[in-house]
Amino acid sequence: ELTDEGDLAYQWEKWLWLFALMFHWGFFFVLIRHLRFFTDPVPGFVTLWEKIDGVFWVDLQALYLTGFLMVGGLCLLLCRRLFLNKVRYISLLNDYFPLFLLISIGCSGMLMRYLTHADITRVKELAMSWVTFHPAMPGEISVMFYIHLALVCVLLIYFPLSKLMHAGGIFFSPTRNMANNNRMVRHINPWNPTVKVHTYEEYEDEFREKMRAVGLPLDKDE
Repeated sequence: ELTDEGDLAYQWEKWLWLFALMFHWGFFFVLIRHLRFFTDPVPGFVTLWEKIDGVFWVDLQALYLTGFLMVGGLCLLLCRRLFLNKVRYISLLNDYFPLFLLISIGCSGMLMRYLTHADITRVKELAMSWVTFHPAMPGEISVMFYIHLALVCVLLIYFPLSKLMHAGGIFFSPTRNMANNNRMVRHINPWNPTVKVHTYEEYEDEFREKMRAVGLPLDKDE
């Protein structure tokens, strides 16, 4: 904001960080739980996390908190883009599409988990057939499962072409892969092409008479 004194004032986006952390951590632990479908035997840490994540039970069914955390964080991020004028003004289609896609994936998974009740045994048989490179159809599962699977496939196709690819940036962060001495040493990429620069001194030498004619200030008035 621009204050009455003419100064720029900045505000810490604590709500953005909170919503983003809710989504990212929720999504991470949801992926950890999904390892159950692609491993045999199931690793112990996956089983342990399922017990922690599903500590609350309703009607003899575990409610996985990270699923609600993930979808809740995404919905709050979407509301931030929809209802904050400044954020909505700079938002583009490629800002909304990933949010709607991820929300659809999360909601379809939760519907399949808590309402339509897909056949988990057949889901694992299908997943294991992919992992072992022996694809096979174990039988009818559920329509919601195939909707969920189609949305996940769209995400996998869209992921490397989108801003979601920032997830891979953690492996290329300068603070992890370079010496933290940027204030003392200038690091230049060896593959950068040589650029012929045109210094201000050369620019002034070239246009001195024209600059003097229109009254522009000169460093060297020769």
